[in-house]
Amino acid sequence: MQRLQVLKQDFFSLNTTQHLIIGSAVAAGGLLAYLVHKRRQIKSIPLGEGWWGAGDKPLSEDDKIYPFQVQTSDQEIEDLHERIDKTRYTDPLEDSCFQYGFNSTYLKKVVHYWRNQFDWKKQVAVLNKYPHFKTKIEGLDVHFIHVRPPHREGQRVLPLMLVHGWPGSFYEFYRILPLLTETQDGLAFEVICPSIPGYGFSEAPHKQGFDSLAAARVFLTLMERLGFSQFYLQGGDWGSLITTNMAQMKPQYEDQTKCLHKHVSAWISQSEISPQIKIRCHKTISFAWD
Repeated sequence: MQRLQVLKQDFFSLNTTQHLIIGSAVAAGGLLAYLVHKRRQIKSIPLGEGWWGAGDKPLSEDDKIYPFQVQTSDQEIEDLHERIDKTRYTDPLEDSCFQYGFNSTYLKKVVHYWRNQFDWKKQVAVLNKYPHFKTKIEGLDVHFIHVRPPHREGQRVLPLMLVHGWPGSFYEFYRILPLLTETQDGLAFEVICPSIPGYGFSEAPHKQGFDSLAAARVFLTLMERLGFSQFYLQGGDWGSLITTNMAQMKPQYEDQTKCLHKHVSAWISQSEISPQIKIRCHKTISFAWD
């Protein structure tokens, strides 16, 4: 009490400018605390339900998980080569580089490499480096890779889902998987990388209206089907919205979704993000190569 009285006397002994500085600091601190508190309040959204398969929803759905392997054939590659050979190019604007889209002069170099040098069968072997699976969820064949760390005595394994964006695919995580699944300081990750429906090897929706909420619900079902009630999430681009929706659908995941990390290349402010945004659902396969 005596110390409080001393502080009070010290405060009143300050001049007006010093009072303003202290008052501004207190106000700024209070505002910051309020904003942090508001940001921590996750807006919950209903889990909902859906059916995106062709035709009517059946009475039951096969919930088994099946191994999947990436394949190609000589006929498929020949067909691709024929399509590439028929490419029509337009001349780029002079001195435009890439300011107006992909420069067609450089595109010719890429297509030439793609047509004459790129080894598709070698790339298929690269893609099959990790275990692939498919499972039926809400009428769609959902593709994912599931990479478990080598067993080590006394290690702690944490499940982690990585969700890609557009344009992208599960393949963008391949180079980091060895780092994540390697045991360090007794800790390693068990990684699940799904393909958003309509991307990679996941079946595209047959119904209108598939959005980030539907994708979030599908991936929650996937994690539950794999036996995980607690897991970590990381998402980029569309994946950032999907993983956010996953946390919003399960507010109790404060104990279950241990960590949510998201990043976007270009996006609007967090306050402007609608919890429901339509996802591009055309079939997209995007693979990088060395």
